[in-house]
Amino acid sequence: MNHIEGKTRRAFLQESGFWLGSALVVSYGGQLIEKAALAADAATFAPSLFIAIAPDGKVTLVCHRSEMGQGIRTSMAMLLADELEVDLRSITLVQADGDERYGDQNTDGSHSVSMNWTRLREAGAAAREMLVAAAAKKWAVAPESCHAQAGHVYRNASKKSLTYGELVAAAAELKVPAHPKIKADAQLRLIGTGQPSVDLEPMLAGKSVFGIDVVVDEMVYASLERAPTVGGKIKSLDSAAALASPGVLKVVRLKGIRKYTNNAVAVVAGNTWSALQGRRALKVEWENEAVSGSTELRAALEKSLESPGKNFRKDGDFEAQLQGAARVVEARYHAPFLVHATMEPLACVARVLGDDCEIWAPTQDPQGTLKDVAKLLGFKENKIKLHVTMLGGGFGRKSQPDFVLEAVALAKELGRAVKITWTREDEIRHGFYHPESTQRMTATLDKQGKVTGWRHRSAFTTIARLFDAGATEPAGFEMGMGCTNFPYHVPHVLCEGSSAPTDVRVAWLRSVCNIFHAFSVNSFLDELAHETGRDAVQLRLDMLEPYGIPEWDKKSTPPLDTGRLANVLKLAASQSGWGRKLASGTGLGIACHYSFKSYVAVALEVKMKGSKLQVTRADCVIDSGRIVNADSVKAQMEGSMIFGLSAALYGEITLKGGMVEQSNFHDYSLMRMPEAPKIRVQLVKSDAPPTGVGEPGVPSVAPALCAAIFQATGKRIRDLPVARHLS
Repeated sequence: MNHIEGKTRRAFLQESGFWLGSALVVSYGGQLIEKAALAADAATFAPSLFIAIAPDGKVTLVCHRSEMGQGIRTSMAMLLADELEVDLRSITLVQADGDERYGDQNTDGSHSVSMNWTRLREAGAAAREMLVAAAAKKWAVAPESCHAQAGHVYRNASKKSLTYGELVAAAAELKVPAHPKIKADAQLRLIGTGQPSVDLEPMLAGKSVFGIDVVVDEMVYASLERAPTVGGKIKSLDSAAALASPGVLKVVRLKGIRKYTNNAVAVVAGNTWSALQGRRALKVEWENEAVSGSTELRAALEKSLESPGKNFRKDGDFEAQLQGAARVVEARYHAPFLVHATMEPLACVARVLGDDCEIWAPTQDPQGTLKDVAKLLGFKENKIKLHVTMLGGGFGRKSQPDFVLEAVALAKELGRAVKITWTREDEIRHGFYHPESTQRMTATLDKQGKVTGWRHRSAFTTIARLFDAGATEPAGFEMGMGCTNFPYHVPHVLCEGSSAPTDVRVAWLRSVCNIFHAFSVNSFLDELAHETGRDAVQLRLDMLEPYGIPEWDKKSTPPLDTGRLANVLKLAASQSGWGRKLASGTGLGIACHYSFKSYVAVALEVKMKGSKLQVTRADCVIDSGRIVNADSVKAQMEGSMIFGLSAALYGEITLKGGMVEQSNFHDYSLMRMPEAPKIRVQLVKSDAPPTGVGEPGVPSVAPALCAAIFQATGKRIRDLPVARHLS
């Protein structure tokens, strides 16, 4: 383990591996490698865009996905190491720049492992086959008489062996096999086991470079005072005090890009502290557009639910069923805007000289950002270099290009490299928020209490506005996150969607629309169970188990399997002791949800002492198909429990006149360590292809929490956040 040493910032960056002058170096385990090593050495064996083996036997893997704590780099290395037959810790990782050659680099949607499960394994298998073939040729034997193991090729009939380094020149002469044979499950050494992060040691030693750490030559620093509303303009500006502040070099006006950024005033200085102090000394008055606030938006959402919205799914005839039902049950649910609140606020370094642009950023979407930068500058994309740093959390926020565009625009204005660092207040007040939503649920019951009809009306500001400014209705993919993919068997199903206008920028947040749809669907199922005197788990199982793959989803790859959803529900119920007698003031709630092709069930136990709530235990079960790194999956589920509880208990962004009212963790709270429950995670063993892990743990948390509170207190919470109802 490397120890933490006191060093100059330049020395720190040189050891951690970042851009200094003209060589990009990347850190792995404290070792430095040059990115050019993948292509510069003619003797290097590089059978794939992603891997290379040098004559000294060193293996390099290009990771083209962004690492934000979800363990992508470790999983990618495991896939390669297992097939290539090398030690995991011997692989050096290079973080890929934004480049279309790598295919999809947008790290969201929880599909990094699933999309590389075959590709990286085949790349490793192809390299292994070529190395074995090269050794067999040297020994004049059949390849079948040789095998690869631990970075060597052995001749089975003798003790002869050759290292991979000794074989790279010969292997490089061979044709890459079109259909390499990946290992059988019994031959795998790493896939399916639990491995610590490959980035753990450099992170603990302070050697991993995040966006906020980047330093380049002749760089200046900036902090931006942004208009408090999307369309706000400068009414008056007095920068004299800011310019007189020590270290301040310049004050620059930046024109906003309405889709992404607000009008702003940048204070440029010799260091971040001076830039922040100069910004505080600014005297700027804003002229804001007349924009509605939270009260008006909620009223608009509620009103939209009074009449039918756009029809997204129709099974049977719900309206006819409604007229003849023995009983009708209805409820409304509301969830507020949420912000990402990543531990590392946004930061970016950019340099624009002539017709060349270079960027260093903790971005989740390097290729998408490249396109936006090219459009802003009028450059061709090949004139822009975007280096991806480590991300101190993302949750979807760093998929947006706004923080990069601001840095690029300012760098062009200054004619030199500049680093913009956001404060926590900037991050809270100028986000791309998870949409506020209101849901109207209606169910029809027969005389025996069986659910015969289900209508789900969902109203929220659509994320589709990111692509189409005129979008007024939810997109199909949004409704497919927990609404139209309703997995329970009900003969008559009607799913409708509507939206409400707002200037608030909305975008992805961990699990996206699954959050509010899972909350309303599961909460309503709990209410139906209570109304009919049935057990909440059994009600779900009765509506899930007999049906397997729904007819409407049989063409999906893979299709939704209600049996797998029922299984995680059963396991969570068993693990949590569902049905046991609970002490007074104690409640146990459970919920399950299908998202990002994975199945998750969560059971939460709470204790109430007066108005004080303590979540004492969380039991989580996930079926995400084949597991690459069990440690990462478990960690993601644990993180999902804390993330989901933070959002359900406290998460709420409110607006007044279009301006965000919250500013920091004192009024946008996260769960603290003393509040955290004991978390137990169960991973379901499966032979199905790998599916999502980073996001699907979140949606079931809020409904499980509210169900537990109802059992403990008899109080039904339909309006998040929970904390508002406990005082």
